[in-house]
Amino acid sequence: MCFVLSTAPLEHDLSGVSRFFSFWGGEAIYWRHHETAPELAAVLSTIGRPALVTALLDLSDPTAEHLIFPSVLHTFVGKALGYAPADADVFYRAPVPAGHVEDIVFPGQQGYDRFQRLPRS
Repeated sequence: MCFVLSTAPLEHDLSGVSRFFSFWGGEAIYWRHHETAPELAAVLSTIGRPALVTALLDLSDPTAEHLIFPSVLHTFVGKALGYAPADADVFYRAPVPAGHVEDIVFPGQQGYDRFQRLPRS
């Protein structure tokens, strides 16, 4: 799963999040068909609907194989030095327990609609 550490990319389109959301059905489902088979991509994109998921992630396990770009250290030091907005992409490679999911919002809900760049359907 791909997470971001802040809402900055949703507000400022900084880290390629817009591409994920333009293919919100998921890269694994139909991203590769977008340019090569647009008719198939259009059908596959009707599966599900876009959503924002807020979750508590455990990044403390040094043996976990999560990928974080830029590193959490660089992100926090950059923020402390006044570089803004601070954010990182997190490719989380562990299950997220249901109890760690704080919120799920969909188009039409305030928590989703406050980000003007996200798709509405």
